[in-house]
This record gives sequence, C-alpha cells and structure tokens, in this order.
Amino acid sequence: MEFKDKNALITGSSSGIGKAAAIALAKEGANIILASRNVANLETVKKEIEALGREAVAIECDVSKDESVVAMRDKALEAFNNIDILINNAGVGMRGLLEDVSLDDWRYIINTNLMGYIRVIQAFLPHFLKRGSGYIVTVSSIQAMMFGSEMLNTPYVTTKAGIIGLTDCLAQTLRSKGIKVSCLIPGGVITEIAANSRFVGSPERVKELRATDVHMTRGPQFLTAEQCAEGLLEGMKREDYLILTPPGMAERLKAQGRDVAMFNAFVANPPPPIMPPPKK
Repeated sequence: MEFKDKNALITGSSSGIGKAAAIALAKEGANIILASRNVANLETVKKEIEALGREAVAIECDVSKDESVVAMRDKALEAFNNIDILINNAGVGMRGLLEDVSLDDWRYIINTNLMGYIRVIQAFLPHFLKRGSGYIVTVSSIQAMMFGSEMLNTPYVTTKAGIIGLTDCLAQTLRSKGIKVSCLIPGGVITEIAANSRFVGSPERVKELRATDVHMTRGPQFLTAEQCAEGLLEGMKREDYLILTPPGMAERLKAQGRDVAMFNAFVANPPPPIMPPPKK
C-alpha cells in the first residue's frame, strides 16, 4: 500500500506506538487524525505532523465509552470526509498475580483493550463498506502468540489474544469487500503503557512489580516506538497479515510450531471456504 495523500486515523496516538506510527505515516505523505484521552499530548503531536507539511486533527476520545467513539467518528469524518487507514492502538496494561485480579479488573481491561477495538471498528465499518476500500490495522502482542510468555500479564494477554481472533474474522469477512486487514504483533517496546498500567495485589507486591517493570523495560531487547512504527509501515506496504516487530521473533514462534511466513502466505491465498457464505 502507498500512503501518500491517504487519511489515517490512529487511536492511542498521544504517545508510544500510536504517536510514532502517526509521525511515520505523515513522513510518507499521509494526513493524520489523532485520537486519545490525552488532549495536551495530542496537540503536541499534531504540531509535529503539521511541521512535516501534512494535515492533522486532534480529537479527544475514550475508547472505553460508546458515545466518545461515536463522537470521535463524526468529528473525524467531518474533518477529512474519507478515512483510508484505521489503526486500532489504544490500550491499557495490567500486572499482577492471577489470584489478585478482581472481576472489576477484568472488566476494566476488556472494556478498553478489546471492546475499545470493537467500538471503533463498528463505528467506522459502514464508512469502509460504503467506499469498498480501506485498511484496518489492529495491534496485538507477541505475548498473545507465544506460550508461557508472561504469567503476570494474564488479563492483558487475554485481551490481545481476543484481538487476534477478532482480526482473523475481519480479514476473512472484509477481503472480498475491498478492505485490507493486518495485525501488528510487537515484541517489547519502550512506551508509557508500563508506567500507566494497573498493578494489582498488596501494596508491597505492587511496589515490587513497578520496580521490576522499570528495570525490565530498559533491556536491549526492547524496541523504541519509532523502530516498531517503521516495522509496521514496512509490513503494511507489503500488506502482510501478521506484522512482527522485530521480524526476528518469527524464529521464536516457529520453535513453538507457529510459522508466521507460512500463515501469511495462507491468508494471502486461502482455499475456498468449507461452508459457503450465507445468502443475503
């Protein structure tokens, strides 16, 4: 896919991967709609994009709320008329032992990380279907594909695995309608999500988890958000279904019986469905 003169909307674009993707797309010639709860940061990113000679709009949006997503959609379409690229990126983290996670904690993270994606897709899907074109990207995590990757992130991993299931269905359903779909699978990326995560457990345990996270995210294996965004755009240009950043993670998945290159080739040319699609 080419990005020049395309209009891209990115949720969670006030920092981290979302911000980096917005700037990277602007450098490729795209106009950007920025959506996040952090309006002050959005305005800063907006100025950076405008300094690159591209148009940008900043819209406050909380993806955990139906009405906020609908309002964001209406403002986005009013500003740019057409949306060519939708990147679902907004999300929150949660760290702690499974036995310390309450039902309210589960509701909190599912409502943002999974339902948030569903809300945004549902809001913009009629627009993409009417145009018969577009590119939808979701952001999952390597933790959702790799067995035993992180026992302290069970709610987070669960939502990211749900995103992969959602994206699989979107790709299969929307291919024939002219809408491309990809799923970004990042490894460790240096972002603000760790600092803004919800930590559960005793005060002593929470303090320990926070200290551990600060140390862990300084490791050399962690990508910068800019490196992750670069990998995302490279994958989108190839229109890969699963986009791994860094690509070297594919070998680690292959050791667990998951061949990403083979899977991408299958998605690009799938066999006929066993069951025919329902009649309209």
